Formats: sequence, structure tokens, C-alpha cells
Amino acid sequence: MRINSVSSFNLFPKINNIKANPRVTHNIISPLKSDTVSFSGQFAIKKTGVTPKRAEVIANSYRTSTAGHRAEYMGENFTPEIVKLITLGMADYVNKKADAEGHKPKVLIGGDTREATKKSLPLIAETLSGQGIDVIYIKEPVPSPLLAYAAEKNDIDLGVLMTASHNPWKDGGYNFVTGDGAIATSDITHEIAENINNIANLGFYTEQKYQKGEIKELNPFDMYYKKITNGLINWENIKKSGLTVYYDGLNGTGNYVFPKILKKQGIPMINVKSSGQEGPNPTEENLQQLKETVAANKKPGLVVGFSNDGDADRFGVIDEKGNFISTNDVLLLVSHHLADNKGIKGAIVRSQSTSVQLDKIAEKHGLDVYETPVGFKYLGSDILKVRNEGSDILIAGEESGGLTVNGHIPEKDGIIALSLIMDLIATEKKPLSKILSDLKSDLGGFYEVQSISKKFDNDEAKNKIMKKAELMFDKAMNGDTDFFGTHKIDIEKSRACKQRMETYKPGGDGYKFILTDGSSVLMRKSGTEPMVRCRIEAAGKTPEEAKSNYNILADDLSDFFTL
Repeated sequence: MRINSVSSFNLFPKINNIKANPRVTHNIISPLKSDTVSFSGQFAIKKTGVTPKRAEVIANSYRTSTAGHRAEYMGENFTPEIVKLITLGMADYVNKKADAEGHKPKVLIGGDTREATKKSLPLIAETLSGQGIDVIYIKEPVPSPLLAYAAEKNDIDLGVLMTASHNPWKDGGYNFVTGDGAIATSDITHEIAENINNIANLGFYTEQKYQKGEIKELNPFDMYYKKITNGLINWENIKKSGLTVYYDGLNGTGNYVFPKILKKQGIPMINVKSSGQEGPNPTEENLQQLKETVAANKKPGLVVGFSNDGDADRFGVIDEKGNFISTNDVLLLVSHHLADNKGIKGAIVRSQSTSVQLDKIAEKHGLDVYETPVGFKYLGSDILKVRNEGSDILIAGEESGGLTVNGHIPEKDGIIALSLIMDLIATEKKPLSKILSDLKSDLGGFYEVQSISKKFDNDEAKNKIMKKAELMFDKAMNGDTDFFGTHKIDIEKSRACKQRMETYKPGGDGYKFILTDGSSVLMRKSGTEPMVRCRIEAAGKTPEEAKSNYNILADDLSDFFTL
């Protein structure tokens, strides 16, 4: 096994001088004195309604976030005017791309069940059409993996994915997906960010009055269903196993797809409808009702509990005893199933916050490991790089709750994750807790992995905390200390990890202390939420030793969040 790094995109693209173009949103003309003025009989000129100062905040979201722009709907950073401005910035990118390639521009749009999405999608469709762009419109709430697969199959220039994922229900989210079915990389989002600033600084844009783009509707369920039943998963075996599935879709888009797949395959499913969560996040805390329901099951045979987040790209898994299975353990289980039960080969791609348990699968099968910063756009970029070189992945995943697999979209898919866990249980004909226990015993070594996070009200406080982390790391790298608390630091591995992260993004992705006993501590700012995250992975020869080491490291870290 070797750790690789891939950096296949330009982080700081230069924007060319703007030239007059009937589809480009910001033709240079005189300032406006009214909201809408017709000119030349073919175009209308309209004000943006967003100040340059506010536009810079939005643009900065696309420069720094691991996904896209998220904020409270109808708050100061997510209004219809801001949605339109983002759309215009994206339209500029799409029109330039289509002009350079010599075809008519085409964009796919869709999103989750949130109010922000329902209100924003019609505005986005209308705005894109006004820029002469054809629109493929998924009107029914759609899981992100289905939209990503539709993007891959419809020869689009870019896709709009409206979701705030697992964030609180009050939030809206505006994200971009490429024609490869991956989250847009930084070269794309940085260019759109520049467009957003340029349009806001001008204060107006032009809109087609007659030559509008065509809007067509699409429901991608059938194409996705065909994909997911193409042979990777033995659905007949799952049906014969007698497995009973409990499912809580957390009022998200998974409810529109996962139960429908199981029904078509004849697999029993019992719906669990929870309530009261701040957001559709399948954490252990949010799945208490599902845990209790599964634990109380009296049906004979195999049983499992499942959940998805708001856009069904993440997952939650409950074993037959009602125990929550961590994302890291789900990634381990799926990797084992693909490699050991199905004989699939390929690289393992994981973020630096994801457990090194996956590396043990790689060592066992002689597979490469690619370690990236946090954010599936980095994993997606590496997946495409591996495939462009004529190979493929075994699995790609990150501990925040997302994975994809061999031959599938380069974007996280919580539906295929749950389907593969069903396939694993049916293949080994054992309860999930037993499969996991046996696997960890076979691989050797145990890990206790937990995150400690703290929200802050302002960037100044977050930056002070991260400055402390930087000073701690520099002190170790300069040889002033080789200990993190009571644990010895592996200086060379820690330095190498930081250097790998810097090949993906300037400054890297926080600070990771790799310790000589196989443990690690990662400190980084969240790319989607106002918080600093610390993630501890403690190693041990037994579960008890791993837990003890975690407690020691947590104590060593106890003063980190104190300003």
C-alpha cells in the first residue's frame, strides 16, 4: 500500500476581460435609473439588487466551502436576489464554456425538500432561460446521487443542486455538479465567484426577451434504478435472506427513492417517522427512535435499521441490537464486502479525517490509498483522475457520512451505501454486529474515533483557535517538541500529511498530528458550518485500550478551545 496525492485542478483561475456577448450576463452599458429597461428590442436590462459587499460574502462561500453556499433562507445571505445573482454568475460560466466548445448551453437543476429549494428552483429555471440556456428541470424532490447520475447521462455543461444537506431545516444550499456527476471543483467555483463579484459591481445584467432557453422536465428515477440493479448488488439474494429493513428518511429526498426501490425488489421495509430534529442529519443522537424500534423488533430473521440525510447522499446504519454503526465502520464493512466477497480491485480514496482502518483493507489486498482534504469535491477529483488513467476505485468515502464505489458516480451516494450493507448481510447470512466484530478481529487493532466540535459567532474567534493549532504544529515540526500531550508525535508522517494536503489547496486542511502508536489528532475549520472541528482517532490492541487512549488524548486536548 502507498499513500498518493492527486491535485488535478487549478485553484486560482484568471478571469479574461469581459466582451460583449448576447448571452453573457454583464454587457457593459450605461448605469440604470430604473429596475427594468428594454433596449435594442431584444434584451432587457435589470438591476441585481445585491450590494457588492454582500456579493463578496456569497462569492467567498464558493472560494472556501467544501461544497457550496449555505445560509439561512430569507436571511441576509440567502434571498431570491442572491439566488438570482448566483445563477447569473453560473450562467456566465456556462455560456463561456458552451461558446468555447461550440454548442448550445445546457444546465440540469433540482434539489431537496426544503422551502428554500421549492421557492428557488423556479426562479433559477427562469433566470437561466433568460440567459439563453436550456434547462433540464427535476421538479420532484431528488436525492443528490440521482441528480449527479442524471448530470453524467445528459451531456450538461453544469448542474445546480439545491440542498443544505444535513444542515438545519431553516438553511438553503446552492451547489454545483459537473457533467461527470461530481461536485464542482475549485477552478469552477472560483470562476463563478469572480462572476458574482463582477455582476454585483456593475449593478445590472442583460436578459433575453425572445431567444430564451428551453425548459424540459426530467424524473431520473428509472435511469438510476436501472444503474443500481445492474449486477453489483444481488437483489434476489437480499430478498431470499428474509432481511427486514427499518427506514427513517428524516423527511428528506430518500423517502422518494429508497422505499420505492425496496418495494420493486420485494424486500420488506417498515417506515419509521421521527420528528423534532433540528435538521435531517442521521447522527446517533437524531436516530434514537430508529434505534429503539430496531432493538424492539420481534420478527424472526435478519434485521437492520437505515436512514439518510436530507438529500440522501449520507447514511445512518443501526445494527440488529439497536446500536449505531459509525460511518468509519460502514466504510470498513463496504470495503470488506467489495474486496473480500466480490473480489473487486481498485484504489481506496479517503479524506484525512477518515479512519485509517481502510488502510488495513488496502494492505491486505495490495491497493493504493489516496488521502485528500475534507470535502467530497477532492475525493471526486481523485476518482476521475484514477479513472482517466485507466483504473478505478474500490471505494471512496469520508467520515462525515458519504461514499461511492467501483463503477459508480464520483459523488457520495447514501442509497447505494445502504443497498451494499443489505447485500453484505445477505451474503454472509450473519447479523451486522457479528460481521463487524469478526472483521475487526481479522484485521487486527481497534480504533476509537470521535469528533469534538465547537461553534463560534465570528471568524475572529475561529481564527484564534486555529492559530493555536498552527503554533502547536509548527513547534513540533521545528523540533521544539515531539509530544502531543503524553503521546509521541511521528514528525515525518505528520509533515508528509500536511504537504499532501497542500497539493490540493493552499495552506492545506488544518493540522493533523500523527502519533507513533497509530493514533492521530486532526484540527480544522469546518467548510460548511461556523465551527472548529477536532477529530481524535485513538488506536489500541483491544477496544478497551483504544477507548483508554482516546480519553487520554481528549484530556490532552481539553484546553484547545479555550481562548
